[in-house]
Amino acid sequence: TSSCFAYGNMKAIQSFLFKYFDYAGCDPLKININVNDKLYYRFQNKNDISAYSKLMNEVYNKYGSLSSLFKCAGVSSINNVDKGIILLRSHIKDITNGLNFLIPVPGKSASKRLYMFLRWMVRKDEVDFGFWDFFDKSSLFMPVDTHIMRMAINLNIVDKKDTPKKALEKVTSFFKELNYDDPAKYDFSITRLGIVSNCKYSENEVCSNCINNQICVFN
Repeated sequence: TSSCFAYGNMKAIQSFLFKYFDYAGCDPLKININVNDKLYYRFQNKNDISAYSKLMNEVYNKYGSLSSLFKCAGVSSINNVDKGIILLRSHIKDITNGLNFLIPVPGKSASKRLYMFLRWMVRKDEVDFGFWDFFDKSSLFMPVDTHIMRMAINLNIVDKKDTPKKALEKVTSFFKELNYDDPAKYDFSITRLGIVSNCKYSENEVCSNCINNQICVFN
């Protein structure tokens, strides 16, 4: 749920998630699918959120977890992750525009939220959970959000004219050269520079007041 709604301002995301879990509950097996008018988030209205809750409730009741669903789909790496999304979407009873945005058809975008979710589930360290030991972390894509994209453009890793999918491939290839076995390792630390320190990933007016100024590689 947190990854599906992870778009927009962080404070807005957190505010919505607190409201959602407070109303719907934290147990997918007992989720409250009757959403009231006050529960909405940006592109998702109450019908979208209700459809999402119904989908999660059905999937968890049938498979027990998303990891079991992905295993049933034969997913073990990024190369066949689309099978898991296709199986997940096959259980949608009420497809809405907002739900389609939350769980998009594979291969039509950079799929930042999907690859961020996989980073959480597959990698294991102080930041990521590492619950999915059946998944090959060396195949993970680097999630490309606004911050990673800005860094990639400034370092000439990607071109502004690249499609989201092409930019994703180029960024992942760059980090795979740095760490072949764990290319998504750097996602959290780099994006936090932008989120917390307002880093622009190049020398500019905010650098002088940044706590990382003395060790920064971008200025």
